[in-house]
Amino acid sequence: MAQVLKDEVRDSILESAREEFLEHGFDDSSMRRIAQKSRMTVGNLYRYFKSKDELSDTIVSPTYALIDGMVDRLTGGKLGLGKDGSAFSAEIPEIKEMLGSLSDGLVEIYKKHRTEVRILMMGSRLNRELTAWFAAVIADLITRSYPFEKDDERIRIMSQCYADAIFGGIRTMLANKNISDESLKNMVRIYLNSYLMMLDQDQSAMM
Repeated sequence: MAQVLKDEVRDSILESAREEFLEHGFDDSSMRRIAQKSRMTVGNLYRYFKSKDELSDTIVSPTYALIDGMVDRLTGGKLGLGKDGSAFSAEIPEIKEMLGSLSDGLVEIYKKHRTEVRILMMGSRLNRELTAWFAAVIADLITRSYPFEKDDERIRIMSQCYADAIFGGIRTMLANKNISDESLKNMVRIYLNSYLMMLDQDQSAMM
């Protein structure tokens, strides 16, 4: 007779996973330690969750959806997470204004879901998906601002570098517990705008 999966056991696993991800990061976290913290065998843990990615997805998916909804609203439905960005068109001043709203909105979500946002910024499946989406959006901005073809390998490399650096910086800022929420909003706004300024440099610098 198959054993029934219990909600309280599942909740205990998720809480243990939160602690493990925050303490060790996603890549260095261990299903064995999560099982130990949940007072169960590794085999029993895998009956509830098949992988670290599934655990992370379960923890951060609701917060991921909040960020998706915010991006979708700010861009009039043209730039939700997972969309290729080709339908999104805006000049630098308009993008700068959107980034300000995005910065404030991200910090507001972080204030209510601190653990989930921090875990989302780690190297889990949804983080990889988010970073790839952001790199694609940056690639589209570069091709509209500079004389490159979309399939130019240089565009792929530069956009991936931008995306990795931007999320790495935001991850560092969110991990600092000594910064007030208002200061964090200003920092994220300035940080994102600084990258936008790089993209807005004279085209000859890229040739």
